[in-house]
This record gives sequence, C-alpha cells and structure tokens, in this order.
Amino acid sequence: SVESKTTNIITNTKELSVLGLSGVYNQILIDGLPLVRGLKYTYGISAIPGTLIDKIHISQGLASILQGHESITGQINIELKKPDLNEKIFLNLYANSFFEKQLNINYSFKIKNWKSILSIHSTQPGKKHDKNNDTFLDLPLTTKYSFYNKWIYGKENTNELYSIIVLRYLNEERIGGELNFDPNIHQGSDTVYGQTIKFQQPEIYLKSSYKLNNKNAIVLHSTLSFHDQNSFFGTTEYLAKQLDYYTHLEYVLSWNNKHTLKSGFDYKNLDLEEEIILKDTLLNDTLNRSYGGKRSKTEWIPGLFIENTFSWDSDRLELISGLRLDRHDDHGLFFTGRGLIKYEFSENTTGRVSTGNGWRTINLFSENINLLTNSKDIIISDDLKPEEAINYGINILHTIYRQNIEVQITLDGYKTQFSNQIFPEYDSIPGIIYIDNFEGKSISNAFQAEIALELNNTYGLKLAYNYLDVFRKEGDEKINLPFNSKHHLLTTFSYQPTDKNWHFDCNLHWFGEKKLIDTSGNPEDYQMLENSIPYYLLNAQLTKNINNFSIYIGCENILDERQENPIISADNPFGQYFDTSNTYGPTKGREIYIGLTFRPN
Repeated sequence: SVESKTTNIITNTKELSVLGLSGVYNQILIDGLPLVRGLKYTYGISAIPGTLIDKIHISQGLASILQGHESITGQINIELKKPDLNEKIFLNLYANSFFEKQLNINYSFKIKNWKSILSIHSTQPGKKHDKNNDTFLDLPLTTKYSFYNKWIYGKENTNELYSIIVLRYLNEERIGGELNFDPNIHQGSDTVYGQTIKFQQPEIYLKSSYKLNNKNAIVLHSTLSFHDQNSFFGTTEYLAKQLDYYTHLEYVLSWNNKHTLKSGFDYKNLDLEEEIILKDTLLNDTLNRSYGGKRSKTEWIPGLFIENTFSWDSDRLELISGLRLDRHDDHGLFFTGRGLIKYEFSENTTGRVSTGNGWRTINLFSENINLLTNSKDIIISDDLKPEEAINYGINILHTIYRQNIEVQITLDGYKTQFSNQIFPEYDSIPGIIYIDNFEGKSISNAFQAEIALELNNTYGLKLAYNYLDVFRKEGDEKINLPFNSKHHLLTTFSYQPTDKNWHFDCNLHWFGEKKLIDTSGNPEDYQMLENSIPYYLLNAQLTKNINNFSIYIGCENILDERQENPIISADNPFGQYFDTSNTYGPTKGREIYIGLTFRPN
C-alpha cells in the first residue's frame, strides 16, 4: 500500500505515496514525532541511513490525533536505533554498480545512568551514467554526511523519569543534469543544463515522561530543527530557510487497567523564507509576476487535544476516540475528530473500522519541486486555503494456524474525500501550470487483498493485490489523476534455513498502466503516450553470516525495466517544451550492490 514515487528525476527525489495520494497527505514521524514538514518533506526520508532504522510502523487511514491534524491517508513512524550495549560497535560498508559508496558506523556506550548511541554516515558520489543516451545523468552525483546521537536516561514504563534526547545533523549535495554539466562553470547559466541542491539540517528533539504513580503520568515532547538550502534548477535559483519548532505536553490518566485518557496541548511554529531568482526572464515570466521573487511564511498553530482508549470484554473490543481544536494564525479554528474500533471476533480474526478528518496547509514549492524544473508559466491563486479531507476504512485480518504452517489473510478498504485540495493543474491550459483551490469532488478509493504464508519458520511467501481509483469530478466528468496504477500486484519470497547462516529474499511488483500528464499540445517529437506501459520490478538479496561479519549482495530492478526518454525536450533543455514532470517508473535501470557489516563480540 506504500509506493515510492519520483518527484524530480534529475535529482532523484522521491515521496512515499499511500492510498494513491501524494506523500504530503501521509504523515511521516521520526521516533513518533512530526519532524518531516515543509522543506524537509522533499528530502526527509532519504536523509535517514537505512542502517540507523530500527523499526517502521505503517498505518493506513486515521486513528490517533496525538501527533496533530496533518495526517490524512495514514502515518509512517520510523523508529531510530537505541543504544545496544550488546552491540557496542556496528560497521557497514556498501557500494553499487553506479560506483556509489556508503559508510556507516554506530557506537553504543554508557555513562552512569545514561546510555548513548553515536552514528556517523557518509555517501560518496558514483560515476556518471547515461544508459538511455539522452545526454542526462541517470542518477545524480550525491554527497552526504550525517551525524546522529541519541541519549536515554532511565527505564521506560517505570515510576521514574524516562528521557530521550537526540541530536541530528545532515549535510547533503546533489548534482544532476546533462553529462558535461560542471557546477563550478555552468551553474545558473543557459549553456549546459544542470541542477544543484545543497542543504544542511541541524536538529534536536526531546521525549520525556514521568510516572507520578500507576495511574498518572506526564509526557513532554519538544523538537527544534533548521533547514538551509541553496539550489539551482537550470537558470532558476531557489534559496530557502526554515525554522520549525514543536512542543507537546500531555497528561495521561489510566484506570481499571483497561482505559486510558490522554489530554493536553501542543504548539507548532514554522518560519519559512523562500526566494526564487529567475535569471532567464523569457521563461516563467508569469511566475515572476505572481510569486514576486521573495516570500516568507510564518505559521503559529496552538492546539488542544483529548483522546480516550477503552478496552472491554477481556480486550476483545477496543475503542480509540479523539478530538482536537487547533487555531491557525491566518485561517482560524479547525476541529479534528478521529475514531477507531477494533474487535476480535475470535482469537484468529480481528476487524478494524476507522474514520476521521484531517487538514494541512501547503508549502507549494518544497512539496512540488518540479514547478521549478518546468519551462511552463505558472499561475498561482492568491487565496490558497488549507487542504481538508475525511478518511474512513475497514481492515480484516484472519490467521490460520496448522502444524508448522501459519497463514494470514488481510483485506483493506479505504476512502479519502477532499473538501478542498490543491495540486498543480498541468492539463487545463496549454503552456501553463495553474494552481488554485479545488473544492469539487476529489476522491481516492483503495482496496487491498493480501495472503501471507510461513512454513516451518523457514519459508515465507506473500501475495498481494492493490486497486486504486483516484479521481476528481469536474461537472459530470470523471478525471483520473496521473501516476497511479489502478492495478498493482506484489509477491515476496524469503528463505532462511534454521540450521544455516544465510538467507534469501526477493520481491516482484507488477504495475498496471498509469495516466500521464497530457502532452498533446506539444510538437510530435515532444509528445508522450496518454497512459504508461505496464512494467515489472524484480529485486533480490542474498545474505551470508560469517562469525561477526555479514556479507550481502543484491540487485534492484533485475529485469532492467526503464522508462524510455522520461525527460521531454532533453535535446533542448532551455526551450519552452522542456519538462521533467512525466516520470512514472524506474529510470536508472538495473542496480547491483554489495555490502559488508561487522559486529564484534
């Protein structure tokens, strides 16, 4: 149900789409905190090294209101590693067939009552590749350095202070464009096309809880992060800075060992400054007039919340209901209500029903970075309102146990309906991207069926089918939104023999055709198909453990599936038809990788 989609092919930025809708409607949490907002949305997920991730929790639909009002299609909570004194040192080396290299080092230690983990990551750029011969790099040259330090005091769920303090820092640079682009010579010029992105992200966050007794506790969360970006998209310079502050104070009351009431307040403050400098005044002249070059945005959103969790009938029936009231400094008061009912029909069958609403304000250019890479004129309404939607759905899980066999059958169905949605309209007026409120019907219907089998704790097999119907209504006309496969099939297979020190994993995706942005107004050489061609993605990895070492080798996109010529007018990147927004599938081709991890005793 989660699909990675490319938002800018030249710099290889991606988003995680849930229920067929943009990743901005899916709230990304880091250690349960809403840290990925605004400018951090574009690069937030890729900023986290994979070796630093402990767990990933994915929830479709709406349930809790504790993390705020911004989730609409669901949440993805990424838990980062905690100190592990049984694994004091962790070393990982990685390289792929594009000659990109990575280094990860984790070190855990203890000082009195504090435990800490220190992690350092580095990514070094690979070589230049242009497999489809369109003169553009298939993959940007990426340089990345990150630092992570988590401190933990006390023990969780005890009658004492428990606190987590985290420091993170990221410095990243991406260079993409034509093969002979040299940022030291061509950056910002109209001689050789290129895109460069440089940014740094310092961040600190705190999670503390104190149990007064077995029934009462106080929880405090606080985050402070900064993003400073300097970037060029062809001749367009984009400068941006963001300061993001969040605090959350919560009182927890438990009674009868079954019910929990959480209440409190939170406060979000986002300061965003953007400057767009158009050096080629013949292109995007409308953007100059409508956006004005510089723009600052300040949001103050205080909120009150209350959430109940009730359990009855020996925990067979559980109800979560929540309500929050937020005040936006420009748009006024907003009520957000959510609820979830879970019922165990038997020890093998569980059903869930959820419903609720959410709202969010947009950050136009950071969330739609392709606007800065496009040669079309842009018209932006001066009255963009918050996006609002309701979401409701149902989930049924049935498990079958037999000797040495476990089978899980899952059925999901979710519907999201917007009362206001903002998305770039590429098709309505040739040569113009129009951005305004859309207060008509905009709907996403999503259904998924899945069966998973585990045999002898050795073999694992999963088959899943996902159906998406994402559209809007203009009058009586139903218009499908682009880049969604109505039909998506997935199968995964894993093999881990109990008496061996190796395991094998693979997965195969089939994506049905996707509607593309209309290019019929372009000259014939610069037109694309109305719908994409269905394609497969096959990935596999083999891991071998030898004493304190693990060696893994794998391949992504084994079948070498590629979207042919995804960049429109690549032969004339400074012309009026240049367009990178019609990317629907893989573009870099087959990628082989190898890695080594070391964990000393």
